[in-house]
Amino acid sequence: MLTLADQTLWLLTTLVEAFVVYLFLVQGLFRKFLFLNLYFVLSVCINIGRYSVLLQFGFTSLEYGYFYYYSDVLLTLSLFVCVVELTQRVVGARVPCRKVVVWSASAFLATGWFSFPIASLSSYRAAAHFLFEFTQNIYFACCLAVVLLGIWKLRNDSEDRIAARLVNVLAIYFLSFVVIYGARQWFPDTSGLSNVYPMMGAWLPLGCGFALVTQQ
Repeated sequence: MLTLADQTLWLLTTLVEAFVVYLFLVQGLFRKFLFLNLYFVLSVCINIGRYSVLLQFGFTSLEYGYFYYYSDVLLTLSLFVCVVELTQRVVGARVPCRKVVVWSASAFLATGWFSFPIASLSSYRAAAHFLFEFTQNIYFACCLAVVLLGIWKLRNDSEDRIAARLVNVLAIYFLSFVVIYGARQWFPDTSGLSNVYPMMGAWLPLGCGFALVTQQ
């Protein structure tokens, strides 16, 4: 069951996401970072939907479980597109847009191909298992892409400084995910690690908002 602190953090995260979209709008950057803004808008809508399902069916209900995991797939796919968008903004004209799209599509298809054999080992609800594996693998693909983009930034000056700052925010977000995921694998009995995930979700809009407010 969600505690009052969990629900408060959930509400505040949703409000910050909406505020970040507002910042993009007032600074005239909404269309420039269209997919990142659509991700935050989608996240706000999904959070409202999740809370509605939670109130109606309960935290341990199948309805909430299905809604949570299938909506998480949408958020993960949207986040992948955000990484592609920011990659194109950071590399600018140094790497052709078509090349970025081809490499991104190849990574997406390779992730799906890698996820399918693992999910096919389970004959029970194979589609649900595929989506679960695919979502996790997409996260790791985003992690790898952000790391490679960070290495590229060290060797080249970014043509878009705002995009570079947003990439830094995503780098902290994904690296935190990898660290916590690894800690859970090594210490599965540590229940407190699960409480860190909501804080990670709050970091993404907070970091983006900070990057926008402090830009010069």
